[in-house]
Amino acid sequence: MKLIEAYVYEVTRRLPEKSRNDIALELRSTIEDMLPENFTEEEEMDVLSTLGDPARLAASYRDTPMYLIGPKVYDAYMWTMKMIIPWVILITVLVHVVETIVLFSGEESILSVVIKSFGIIIANIIHVLIQTFFWITIVFIFIERIGMAKSNGSITMFGTEWTPEQLKHVHVLPKKKAIPRGEVIFGLVWTVIWVVLYINADHIAGVYRSIDGEGLQMMMPALNQEVLMSYLPIVLPFALLEIGVALFKWKERQWTMRLVTVNAVIKVFSVVVLTIIATNPTLLNEAMIPYLATELEINLSSVHNFFDWAVWTVIAVIIVTTVIEIYDSYRKAKA
Repeated sequence: MKLIEAYVYEVTRRLPEKSRNDIALELRSTIEDMLPENFTEEEEMDVLSTLGDPARLAASYRDTPMYLIGPKVYDAYMWTMKMIIPWVILITVLVHVVETIVLFSGEESILSVVIKSFGIIIANIIHVLIQTFFWITIVFIFIERIGMAKSNGSITMFGTEWTPEQLKHVHVLPKKKAIPRGEVIFGLVWTVIWVVLYINADHIAGVYRSIDGEGLQMMMPALNQEVLMSYLPIVLPFALLEIGVALFKWKERQWTMRLVTVNAVIKVFSVVVLTIIATNPTLLNEAMIPYLATELEINLSSVHNFFDWAVWTVIAVIIVTTVIEIYDSYRKAKA
């Protein structure tokens, strides 16, 4: 009987106080019914083995689950996490990057700014992820324990219990045509970053040199900000188009011929605009070339030739990568 009492104790101690006595009586009765009149210890052990782990048996008596997120809401919980977390990271990174670029005055070295920003971004992402995980988990705990307490079904990403009708909304995604979420997020991040850099180019791009060992300091801007701003009526709509395509990719989740066409048009347009801006003879700061020629002890024509070569090399690389990207998206859409 000691084994039986120990087993009953192990079960009931895991249960709410108010239900322990009733369940203890029920469990003892069940065990006694399973045993012969004059049972041996071996028979007693066999019966208790049949009943199984006291912790599992106690869980079967509980009205509430012994887990935070149960099978009723697990799929919806994971789907929500996968949908929200990338955007949380994106917004966190963008806010800090934009803030850093806008507030950058050139007084602090770029290297120190980059290192400091990287550390702050990592810390902010960790903090935001913890908060996101905590609050989403809390919401789903309440949904399962209160909202679905009387339901035997599981909640889906549609916010309701599963029905065959939902299969009509399932979009089978071919693996070869799939657009990774990370690619879309990176595209959005890059668009925002280059727009902010473009608007603040005179604070970022320039000639830097170390002064008294205090890190790199900007001596003069490399680009003519007035020229850049003159193209802003073209650049901003283009940036909005890029964001629109990124959101279109997020919605479609796969390459289609329509998406390929829109993406190709915008890519070609971007190359044309970039070429026009980059080849503008007044784009470079007039004072920079003589300054570099003096510092490097070379003639002005050599500096001009170097910049011309650099500009056309960059343009050529961008054209090649754009063609490859367009072809790759077309190939995936046709797969």
